[in-house]
Amino acid sequence: MKSKWLMMVVALFLLGMPSVFAKEVFYTTPNGIELTEKEYHFLTNYYWDTYPDEMMNTQYEEFKNSDLLSRKLQVKTNDSSKGTWHSSTYKTLKIASACSSSDCMITITATWTYDPATRSYDVIGARFSGVSLISHDYTYVSYNSGYNYYNNTKTFYNGIGNSVKLPDTGTNIRVIQQITTSTGGMVFGSYQHATTNTTLPVSKYYTIDAAGYGSVFLFYGSAVGIYDGFGGVDITI
Repeated sequence: MKSKWLMMVVALFLLGMPSVFAKEVFYTTPNGIELTEKEYHFLTNYYWDTYPDEMMNTQYEEFKNSDLLSRKLQVKTNDSSKGTWHSSTYKTLKIASACSSSDCMITITATWTYDPATRSYDVIGARFSGVSLISHDYTYVSYNSGYNYYNNTKTFYNGIGNSVKLPDTGTNIRVIQQITTSTGGMVFGSYQHATTNTTLPVSKYYTIDAAGYGSVFLFYGSAVGIYDGFGGVDITI
């Protein structure tokens, strides 16, 4: 009888305790996604401050099923709004790496502080030193009305570029590229904005060269003089 009573007390105690396996929710997004503190800080650092609020459930499931949280995170930025040049096209360029022992996921993000006047074909990409490209995961333009994905890629032995068309209308514009590379070197990221209207073919008149804009894009032919020469970012992986 005493043993049975003890078992009942223990059972009631356990029922009153929160599960040791319960997720400790730090932040709930407008889409109802529950994030732990570690998930929230990783997402806001690797991507941008409001990324969790914009994230869809499918994106969260992909993130949750990946090994990103176990990887080493690094972030660098270049903010033109704090300088004395490009005063009419304020934007921030950010490069982030999430590395394992064998490869690195690299994300380059250009965020517009003010909406650009010219909405044509911009170029985003990377130059490699001591590492090689494993995959081009995606490149897309994010804005208040949605997402546009692009695959106008040019791949070189020492880097990659992609041309993207800025939306004719829309605000809160970001251009995002994610690639996967090997480890043991440096990745230089660049985002070049077309200051006059151009075409997709002309936007692809470039090679990847340390002497180019942002230490990445060396334009030639009709593309010379079109792009703004915005400074780049780099990261050692």
